[in-house]
Amino acid sequence: MNHRLEALKRSAKKHGPRIGILSTWDVENNAVRILAATLRAQGHHVAEIYFKDWISNHLDPATDQQLANLAKVIRREELDVVAISIRASAYAQSARVLTDFIHDELDLPVLWGGMHPTLVPGECIEVADMVLRGEGELALLELANRFRDGSDDLLSTENVHFRRGQGDIVKNGLRPLVSDLDQLAFRDYTTHAHKYFIWGNHYTVGDPMRGDPVFQMMGSRGCIYKCSYCYNSTYKKDVYAGQKWYRVRSPRSMVAEIRAAQAHWKMKRIRFDDEVFNFQMVWLEEFCDVYPREIGLPFEVFIEPKLVSEQRMTMLRDAGLTAVYMGIQSSERVTGHLYDRRVKNQSISDIANLYHRLGIKPHFQLIFDDPVSTEDDKRALFEMIATFPHPYDLYLFSMTVFPGSELNRKLIDSGLISRYDVDGMNNTRIFYQHRVNLAYPRPVEDTFWIALTQMLSKPFVPQSLLRQLSKSDFLKKHPLPLIKLAHATNYMKMGSTAAKMVAAGEMTPTLLRRWLSFDRVITT
Repeated sequence: MNHRLEALKRSAKKHGPRIGILSTWDVENNAVRILAATLRAQGHHVAEIYFKDWISNHLDPATDQQLANLAKVIRREELDVVAISIRASAYAQSARVLTDFIHDELDLPVLWGGMHPTLVPGECIEVADMVLRGEGELALLELANRFRDGSDDLLSTENVHFRRGQGDIVKNGLRPLVSDLDQLAFRDYTTHAHKYFIWGNHYTVGDPMRGDPVFQMMGSRGCIYKCSYCYNSTYKKDVYAGQKWYRVRSPRSMVAEIRAAQAHWKMKRIRFDDEVFNFQMVWLEEFCDVYPREIGLPFEVFIEPKLVSEQRMTMLRDAGLTAVYMGIQSSERVTGHLYDRRVKNQSISDIANLYHRLGIKPHFQLIFDDPVSTEDDKRALFEMIATFPHPYDLYLFSMTVFPGSELNRKLIDSGLISRYDVDGMNNTRIFYQHRVNLAYPRPVEDTFWIALTQMLSKPFVPQSLLRQLSKSDFLKKHPLPLIKLAHATNYMKMGSTAAKMVAAGEMTPTLLRRWLSFDRVITT
């Protein structure tokens, strides 16, 4: 065993392991909170460290002062080990910088967990002392207990890989998935003395999300679909093959967590951040009975077009649903053949009209910058969205290719991308082009269609004008005037949205920090 793990074993025997769980560039990190809650419930000392925050298209690297503040927090908490949560592969290089610093400055062991270590553990264990694959609550708890108890079978802890020395790796298999999500701990929003936010040249004590007007939570894990771009498809097919990947909490468990948080948090609305909100009718009936009676706050959900029906949406609307987030992705052809999501354009248009009739505001999500869309595909997407009734928002994302995903395989095998285009150590494009920005150096015809498409969501821009502009061969080759018009409409909509949020008391420092940038304005 390497000397850092040996030192951890010795210190853990004296007082139990003092564990730091570090979130990289994400103050909302649900995984960190539930892992911390699970360990605290069993008496372990845990510090949550939120290292920097996500900024729209501008994730800058750690500074020397921020790293120095990280060392101060670790010393203040007298930590024995630091676990780093890596929510996406692009953060792997940043995690490596943090790990090297912790090794060199403090000589402490580091554990990596999250999506990226689950997909490519062999790459990660070359940097970290331990790698936790898959679901982490029970595995991390067992690992902490074994360190505390001086267990002889420490190195056989399921889900965990250990680096004993150069080229000497212990690889353990995965424990079964948690089948009853109601048995897991609620995220901890009551502990504040051992939570830190490192930002700018300073750090603060306390939960950086406490007091936000939107309470974000999940009532399920996994997904019922197998979209090629999503890590869920790889988890279902390869990592947890043969197991039930999509699991749901009971409505009463979800309500109980919200009520527990309300004792410490004056929230104004709820956003259920599930991959897809559970639309099973028996479950939905219970939720639509319990939630409005015991919570009664407006809420938002993420859904998939195939699950939408007037009956379900009416039930949810009557229970307090005010907004939905739904992926369209691209044209019917591209969405079906590249992303493995087969939904007709007419179905999407019908759903948009249904939301309008029910008074539910939709936020439609689109993916651009793929290597297969033709001129016809881009026009077809534009024409479909032009049929949607206002109001609605468009969220435009730049295509991200996760390692091990079906999209990765498709594009690599067809020669359309190289391994350097895959999200990870060598590719951090997501840091500056996650949400589409018109200043990004893409083909001019792509910029032309993006600018036109994003203006469709502005009710003050005449649709007839946009259709006329879409026929301009000059603008396709010289889209600068269109870009300037698109920016102007974005500023107008952003100003109106911000004014409404200020009036509703929902404009927070977190939102200003993330979105207030006139040099990298996103499409919306």
